[in-house]
Amino acid sequence: MRPTAQLPDDPRLPGLVAIRDSGLARAIPALGLEEGGEAGGVELVLCGYHPGARATLEARVGPRRFAVKTFADDPAPEAALYQALGAAGLAGDSGARVPPLLAWDHDLRVLVIGWLEGPTTHELVKQGQGRRAGELAAQWVQRTVSLPVNLGLPFGAAGMMHETRAWIGTLGIADLSVGVAARGLAEALARTEPRDARHILDLGDGPGVIDWHRFGQGPVELDAGMFLATLSRLRLLHQAHAGEATLAEQAFLEGTRGMLDERALAWHRAAALLQLTERLPIAGRGDWRARAHALLAEAMRLAKHAAPRESIASRRRAAFRFKSPALELVLQALSTRPATPEELDQIRALLREGQV
Repeated sequence: MRPTAQLPDDPRLPGLVAIRDSGLARAIPALGLEEGGEAGGVELVLCGYHPGARATLEARVGPRRFAVKTFADDPAPEAALYQALGAAGLAGDSGARVPPLLAWDHDLRVLVIGWLEGPTTHELVKQGQGRRAGELAAQWVQRTVSLPVNLGLPFGAAGMMHETRAWIGTLGIADLSVGVAARGLAEALARTEPRDARHILDLGDGPGVIDWHRFGQGPVELDAGMFLATLSRLRLLHQAHAGEATLAEQAFLEGTRGMLDERALAWHRAAALLQLTERLPIAGRGDWRARAHALLAEAMRLAKHAAPRESIASRRRAAFRFKSPALELVLQALSTRPATPEELDQIRALLREGQV
């Protein structure tokens, strides 16, 4: 057993603190580890940790394996989602599925779910199995379009447009030319807004989907657009995998033919590429500026094929436009030096409030 004292001591994650101090069996008695005489054989491995926000542990108890997710926020909505997906038949042992909910504790803010093992679609593409990756993603769309699950806040094109303000600010502070290109893309998206990855695993007999922390209700084109955007990123930025990424895209589009609105899909794919571009300055790999311009150019091409202009109200287009040239002045001032974290937070806040 890995000593639980090696886990982070984070007072904002009461579940993690309880597991660290008392062990998993005592912290989460609903798992029945003490009754089964398995309390001493628990192995815990920290898989992911965001200080003050959440942590994920892999737990092994003999042949059993599951994930323990601890949060600073209330996990009740996510627990309800797992229960609803299970009731809809998605927590089984075969076909398209999600991890089953094994236990959860409201006070400790902990969820315990089953473990799904398999390569991600991203890994499949890199392993030369692009078509398999696309087929799995298509199977998931086919399975979920008619699910009777209505949980989570609505999130669609309007939500994506709201987020673009912060993405533009981040990119503009990192590099003025990238920020200008990002703003041009965002304005194109505003004119064509429709009316309304890593988390997909190959389980052998179908796709498994994990990471439901920030779930919501939205058009199927939103998820499809993000999946295709990740393939575009692979194709454009990693030439060695371009062929397999193209095969994955072809397989996905074949498997979802007739299920997706093509214009809405192009719009959400372009918006997702802007979101992926926003992460490049943080990663800092290679010539991120050239990579950013490549992604934004592809996104602009997609935006031109998105929903017609009349699908967005004039007032919404006007609301998106910045009220003054202050943003350009700020970006120009910061174009010769990196922004401090405080400056970045201020710019993001102003962009969200629409006060620049």
